[in-house]
Amino acid sequence: MILCAGEALIDMLPRETEEGTVFLPVPGGAVFNTAIALGRLGAPVGMFTGLSTDLFGQRLSEALTASGVVDRSYRSDRPTTLAFVTLSNGQAEYAFYDEGTAGRMLSPANAPDTKGVTAVFLGGISLAVEPCAQAYEAIALGNRHLPLIMDPNIRPSFIPDETLFRARLDRLLTAADIVKLSDEDMDWIGVTPESVLSRGVKVVCLTEGDKGATAITADGRVSVPAVEADVVDTVGAGDTFNAGVLTGLYEAGALADLNERAPNADTLRAALELGVAAAAVTVSRAGANPPTRDEVSV
Repeated sequence: MILCAGEALIDMLPRETEEGTVFLPVPGGAVFNTAIALGRLGAPVGMFTGLSTDLFGQRLSEALTASGVVDRSYRSDRPTTLAFVTLSNGQAEYAFYDEGTAGRMLSPANAPDTKGVTAVFLGGISLAVEPCAQAYEAIALGNRHLPLIMDPNIRPSFIPDETLFRARLDRLLTAADIVKLSDEDMDWIGVTPESVLSRGVKVVCLTEGDKGATAITADGRVSVPAVEADVVDTVGAGDTFNAGVLTGLYEAGALADLNERAPNADTLRAALELGVAAAAVTVSRAGANPPTRDEVSV
């Protein structure tokens, strides 16, 4: 089982009515979206996060179950994190309401055991705030025998302590086996694919929007073009790409020995193709609504 460890929240998506703009509450969060997409694509997946017992927390839990995700979350009566979304030319920007929430107030003591877990995925805004970031880092660094896949998914406006966050990223990048980065992530962190590989990372996955995606290893590069789509919005696109790549690696049996070696070029190409094809479906419909496996023609 791939354990996704990170934020689950409610995206408040803008909708126009005769009275003006209103907001539709939709389950979301980068790591949550990745878990949902993995479940829909058919990979065995679990989710660890902090879930509220409130109405929104119940919706998040129901969404996990509906997509075949094993819910291993810690529950409390704190409120659910809200992310108000604004769209500009289909690109999403976020305003987070996160103080004192169920997701943020996790501690390392709340982390589940990793029995039955074969790989760990983490990233997103949950690595930027305390104390939940400590819980997710503890899972990653306390289970170094498990392959670690990471998507920093940098949101500069959500980082309260840049020095602390950069130190955590440094530790996690050194522990990771696969790291997914966008151009914006690399610019903010101040890394190149080569510098990330030099830390012991096996694969760096670069996403470049309509230019496609590239996997870089010590042996070379594999690139695939983007799949054309009528873009409604980009909410959840990168998360779905992550899930597609992981599903492709799982289907090829390439996750088991990821601690030891990078997948071969053919395996990486197939995984990237599944990632971009799945993401193309997600951007063609509103919100983070990943496809099922039979909706992806790869």
